Order: sequence, then structure tokens, then C-alpha cells
Amino acid sequence: MAVMLALGLWGLDRGTMWRDESATYQMARRTLPQIRDALGSVDAVHGLYYLLMHPLLALHPSEVTMRLPSVLAAVAATALVAALGCRLARPRVGLWAGLLYAATPVVTHYAQEGRSYALVTAGAAWATYLLVGAAGLAVGAATGGAAGGVRADRSAPGPRATPADRPAPGPGVTPADRSAPGQAATPGAGAVSRAAGPAGAAGAAGGPARSAAPDRAAGEAGRAASDARVRSAVLVCGGVPRVARAASAPGPERAASGAGWRWAAYGGVVAVTALLHVFAVLMLAAHALTLLVSRAPRRVWWGWGSASAGAVCAVLPLAALARRQSAQIAWIRHPTPGRLWAVVEDFAGPSALVLALNLLLIAVAVVRPRWRSLTAVALPLFCVPPVLLFALAFHRPCFHERYLLFGLAGIPLLAAAGVDRLAGVGMDGLARVVARCRGVAGVERSARVVAGRRAGVGVDRWAGVVSDGLVGVVAGWLARVVARCRAAVEADRLAGVVTDRGRAMLAGRRAMLARRRAVVGGRRAVVAAAGVLAVGCGFVWQLPLHQREREPLSRQDDLAALAAAVGRLTRPGEPVLYDPPKERRIAIAYPRPLAGLRDIALGTPGPASGTLYGVDVGPAELLRRLGGARSAWVIAADEPETRRAKTTVLTGRFRLAYSLCLPGIRLEHYVRAGPAG
Repeated sequence: MAVMLALGLWGLDRGTMWRDESATYQMARRTLPQIRDALGSVDAVHGLYYLLMHPLLALHPSEVTMRLPSVLAAVAATALVAALGCRLARPRVGLWAGLLYAATPVVTHYAQEGRSYALVTAGAAWATYLLVGAAGLAVGAATGGAAGGVRADRSAPGPRATPADRPAPGPGVTPADRSAPGQAATPGAGAVSRAAGPAGAAGAAGGPARSAAPDRAAGEAGRAASDARVRSAVLVCGGVPRVARAASAPGPERAASGAGWRWAAYGGVVAVTALLHVFAVLMLAAHALTLLVSRAPRRVWWGWGSASAGAVCAVLPLAALARRQSAQIAWIRHPTPGRLWAVVEDFAGPSALVLALNLLLIAVAVVRPRWRSLTAVALPLFCVPPVLLFALAFHRPCFHERYLLFGLAGIPLLAAAGVDRLAGVGMDGLARVVARCRGVAGVERSARVVAGRRAGVGVDRWAGVVSDGLVGVVAGWLARVVARCRAAVEADRLAGVVTDRGRAMLAGRRAMLARRRAVVGGRRAVVAAAGVLAVGCGFVWQLPLHQREREPLSRQDDLAALAAAVGRLTRPGEPVLYDPPKERRIAIAYPRPLAGLRDIALGTPGPASGTLYGVDVGPAELLRRLGGARSAWVIAADEPETRRAKTTVLTGRFRLAYSLCLPGIRLEHYVRAGPAG
């Protein structure tokens, strides 16, 4: 979050707005009735965003104030992406995913833009997070809290007999005196019962009748431990959650039974997000595929279907109104496969090296998934909305990357999962190498011991010291003594009597576990730090792209520079025509340099006419107003396909003196061809 906040505030004041931001700036500063009237004819898809920005710009109208909500929304989206990584995998995956999301240049681009797309992205991430909780897709829901570093495709092991649990052997105890592993653990439950080994030894040696008490106590302890443990855990390969029946490990079915409020919250967030921009409703298709891949039970489908139906019903009026205003996006062309690939480049790159690495990590996460729940959530979120919008664009052109920004969260999640998969493979390989080295060292040590014993036996035979009968008597006596001691210690332990030796053993076991935790924690910290360093290197590699995003030329136009240029070339009192009327946005965004010019074609201003840029007068009225003018300026769109109606009116009465091409516009100066009428 701190990284995203710093990147969002870095260069936030570019000193200029571009055309879409100017629409936000002027619409949000109108009165509520004026906003309502304008939304009936234009920009209905951004109506909720304008209403949210209205009180903010009323307090302090400025470019920075207009962009601050997008920065905060990007920070929230980063936090939600990290939270999804933690819930669907492990904390380090969430850390890496959040950093990858914040370091993507296209994220900072829209985080510093006064439009609704960053808010839509945050809303989609929030809805996805609520879906994971309501449908029981989180790793902890499937494994009873195994998300803290235990792989979801492995059963959580119960307590087992460790060397620290066994009594320290005294002098003369041989390995044969120790209890066998099969006697140490109760089959199936994982509970430890150590009375069988000592009691058997005591019975063979003629031990006292008190050995029956450890057996009974051990049986009761084993049953208590078995009852306290989870009796059934539903685990599938890779952690795809299914119906969990254990009371202490709620899965999708149990989560859905008490998650009515979660589904209500999910539906509300989806509805608000789609009201911010109608194309955000495409996330429902991605979430449906997630539930299908996860094999969600019927109860989960019922909750999701109810919430989705409510959200769609809330958005339908807006969709119908937006369809009538589709002429606003008539500039968008029919899509090509190259446009689809361009979205992948922008979201996963855009530099070639970062793009290649991200695609490689995504392939690893998809082909060899370690966290199948994460893949089931992230892959549809990134793939389904672009494909659906691409197909819809063949009917009505509407394909643009900013309408799909909410699906970008799937890329850092998959990339982080791929890194975690590779890190796991590396750690497993290192563990195997270490184990192999230890095994070789153990074999060498055993060979040396055997050789020493053989040499000793040879010396004893040569000296005639060894007596088989005497050794057998002594060994049998020692075995009986050790068995009795073990039975007594086991009975005291099960009865709750802790001796000094037991305290020492317990302290030693705790110290050993603490050392193991420290070693494992240190390894995990090193792996997490290495991932953070890799993300930092990627950010440094793309630093020039981030710097370019903070420049005025990173947007389609620079209205402040255009207004300043027009103000320098014109004189106060001269008439100016905006052809088409949308070019009036220059004067609306920065009125001071153009304050002295007369907008001679304006009939009704935008706020009064319920439009963005006002309504112009007809040709006859325009000619009447130009009757006494000796010259006129025309600010025209630099678009060949634009029909220039006002220039046609000037033809024949005025001639073009000169024309100046500026970024996005043409500034033309006309002078009267004959005497002024």
C-alpha cells in the first residue's frame, strides 16, 4: 500500500488536463440538477462518478484534488490484490502480487487520472475478495487454516512421535530397547501412545501390575486427542476446495450456509462497481467460471446467482441508457487480434523483458499449479472479460484497454504464484541435496563404527576376554531395569506428574522446535526478500516508462499548452469558432488565456442546455453574427473524418490566412475576402 501510495503521489500534478479529465472537471462542478439533465443525453456511464466527485471539487477545485480519489482507489486495489494472494495461497504470494500490481506502469497511469477506471478496478478486486470468502475458496477454508505456509494439497499432519518425546536412553540401553515406530502412533488418529512399548517390555521382564494403568491412561489420552482433532478434512490436489464436512474446517457448503450477508455485500459491491462503469459487469462471467472450475456446491451457486441477479437488475437501466448514447464512442474501431495482444502487452509488460518473464511465470502457475484456488480465481478474471468484450465489439465497437483495467489483478496473482512454485521446486531440490549429503556422511560414519567394532571383537577374541554367558545375563538384567524405569516414567507422565527430568526433556523439545521454526522462518524470509528484490529490479528496468507517465505528453492531448498557445496568438475581442463544439473543452478547462475571445457560435452554454459543450447557433445566425467581423479564428479538430460545418459557412466570405498544427487541433485564422457586410 505504501509503495502504491508513493507511486500515485509521485508527479501527480502534471500541470495540465487532457480531454476526458476536462469532462470530469466541468461536469462535477455543475449543480446536481444540471448533472442530472446532462446525463440524460451524454456520459450516463460516468454519472455515479460525477456525483461522487461533485462534493470533492466543491471543496477545492483543482487537478490534484480531482485525481486523489483515483490514487486512493489504486492503493485499495493493491491492498486487495495482496489480500487475495494471502487468502488463496500464502503471505509471501500476497506480498509479491501486491508489489507487482503497484509496479505496473499502466496501473500508475490510471491511478493519476481523474476518471472512474481506478475506482472500478478497486471495486472489482473487492467483489472478488468477497466471492472468495462467501464461496469458501480460501486456502484456510479448505484446510482448516493451512494458509500460513502449509501447502493446500497436503494434509496437515497431526502430532507425531519425535525423538524429543522419547526418554533419553541410559547407560547400557541398546537400540532394540526403544519402542518401534508402529507402536508409538495410534493408526489413523495421529495420537501418540507410548505405553505399548514400555508395557510390553515390562511384561516380558516380569514387571509390576501397575503397567496396566499407563495402558488405560494412554488409551484415554489417544481417544481425547483423536476427538479434539479434525476427523475429516476435504483436500484435493492443489487446494481446490470442495464440500468440507468437518466442523472445524468449514468448506464451501458450510461457508455458504452462514454467508448470506457476504453474498449481499458481494452483490452490492458488484452493482456499485458496474454503476461506475457498465462494462464492469463482465466480472460476473469470470466469477461464474471460477465457481465452475472450483466445483462449487449447489448452495454456493444459489447464493452467487441471487447476488448476481440483483446486481444485473440494478445495472440494466444504466445499460439501456448507455446504449442510446453509444455515439460517444463512435471513434473506436472494430477490434483486431492485434488489439487483444496489445492489452496483454500493456497489462503484463509493457517492456519486452518484463512481458516475457510475466508470461513465463503465468505459464508455470497455470501448467504446474501449486495453488489451484488462486489459479481458478485469477485466470478467469484476466481472460474472460477481454474475450467477451472483444466478441461484443464485433457487433458494436467498444473494445479499449481502460474498460478492462479491472481484470489486470489476475496477472500479478498468477505471476506471484509462478514465482512461489519455482521457489518451492528450488527449496525441495536443495532439501534433497542436503539429505543426500547427510545420507552419505551417515553411511561413512556407520562404516567407521562397524570397522571399529570388528577390530575390537578381534582383539577380545585374541585376548579371551569375551564371555557370551556373562554378557547375556548382564544384558537381560539391564533390560528389565530399563523397562521398569520406562513404565514408571510413562505412568507418571500420563498421570500429570512432571519430574525434573521431564521438565528438562520438555524444555529441550521446546528449544529444538524453536530452532526449527527459526530456521524455517529464516528460509522463508530469504525467499520473500528475494522476490521483493526481483520486483524492485523489474521496476527499475521500467523506470523510464514510469517517468514518461508523469509527463504531459503521456496523455492524448495537453489542454493547458493548447490554451496558452491560442492565447498568445490571438487578441482580445476577436471572434473564435470551435469546430466541432467539443473543442470548446479547451476554454472550459483553462478559461483564463482565452477569456478575451468572443465565442461567436455559442447559442446555449453546456450547463443550461444539458450537454457537455453547449449548443451552437445555426448557419444563418452565425453569418449574421459575423457580419461586422474582419477576421475570425477557428479551433478545429485535427481529425480528417470530422465534418467541419463552421468552416463551410466561412467559405466564400472569408479566406484562410494561415493554419497552425498543434497537438490534437488545428488553429486557423480567416480574414474577410471582401468588404465587411
